[in-house]
Amino acid sequence: MPARLPIHRLALFATMLAVLLSGCASLDNFSCDMHAQSARGAKPVTTYTPIESKPNAAAPYTLPAGSNAQVSTYNLTFRPGFTKPCTSIVLRKDVVIQRSDEAQVILSEIREFYAEDGTLITTATQDVSAQVKKSGAYLAVTPLPIPKSAPPGKYKIVNKLMFERRGDRRPAILIAKAEGFFYIIPPQ
Repeated sequence: MPARLPIHRLALFATMLAVLLSGCASLDNFSCDMHAQSARGAKPVTTYTPIESKPNAAAPYTLPAGSNAQVSTYNLTFRPGFTKPCTSIVLRKDVVIQRSDEAQVILSEIREFYAEDGTLITTATQDVSAQVKKSGAYLAVTPLPIPKSAPPGKYKIVNKLMFERRGDRRPAILIAKAEGFFYIIPPQ
């Protein structure tokens, strides 16, 4: 016959188990608060890295001075496609661009963040000229923190690559646009 625990030891065990489980929840809250604090006030920054072209792809060529930049590939994906509040997703762009080597060229990236109902949540603009100084293939990565207060649902990101010249009074020209969706799922 198995030994029975006295009632006071059973109560102590139940109390310790409850404290341990509530500690896990407060660890999650602590982790979430730390994530929110590290993301607060910091704007997501896109980093462009040159990559090797695909073996069968035509080599990117430098355009003559005075030409507008051209983008043959501008694909957008999310890693992961489903996430929870208090995490981050990575916005990844595969870009192939032809441009001139002129110092006056300005390339800007505009990122628009929309809720499922089409409401614009935020817009961010970043000058990427210093990162994309020559024609070629690039991998662009933007970490996007998901705040604790983000409601579950489907979200859309619209990314635009704009071209202009310093000192030119003409407005920037849209040279590439891509959009994609990701989902925020409820925390468990």
